Order: sequence, then structure tokens, then C-alpha cells
Amino acid sequence: MRNRLVGGLVTAGIMLAAGLATAPAASAQASQYCGYTSSEPTLGYNSSGDAVKQLQCELNHITYSPNASARLDTDGYWGPATDSAVWKFQRCTGLQQDGVVGPQTWAKLDGWVVTHGSINC
Repeated sequence: MRNRLVGGLVTAGIMLAAGLATAPAASAQASQYCGYTSSEPTLGYNSSGDAVKQLQCELNHITYSPNASARLDTDGYWGPATDSAVWKFQRCTGLQQDGVVGPQTWAKLDGWVVTHGSINC
């Protein structure tokens, strides 16, 4: 009985691992548009670095694609324009509006980039 249970758990683990290895994550698909980083740390006003560049690029892809003059600079610094775009994204997608890009905002943003394109709100 114990061997069957262990064998079943091993088989389930292998199947789960194979599924995860072959199913592309939204963050991996979203990074194809930008490629600055696959790291998704919690970010807020005055954050800087490659994760902010990734955020800015993804926000440009979904929020400002029809209007090039309103695009965010992908400079890696979270200033007023990036802050405004994050608040707008959170509002338009039904997320808690807190101006922080954490796991929930990254997940929604990555999914939106892959499946929706631009936001109409």
C-alpha cells in the first residue's frame, strides 16, 4: 500500500512538472514584447531598474498602443507618468487601486498583454 501511494505521488509529481514545463506562463509570453527581465518584484513609486523597464514596456503595449505620443519612456524609473499608468491599469482592470505593482498586478498585466492588447476605459 505504501509503495503504491509513493508511486502515485511520484507519477503525479512528474505529470505536474511536465505540464508546468510545457505550459507557457503569461509572464514568459509577456516578456516577448519587452525582454528587459522576467523578474517581477513588488514595485512602487521611485522604484528603478530593469523590472520597471519591463513594467513600462508592458504598460505601453496595452495602454498606449494607439497613441504613440502618450507612451511611457522605458527609462527604468518609476516617476509620475508610470505612476499614473499603473493607477489607470488597476482601475480599468478591476484591481485594488493601491499604486503598487505586486503579484496580483503583475499577473493581471502579463495576462492582459498576452490576451487583450489595448484597454478601452
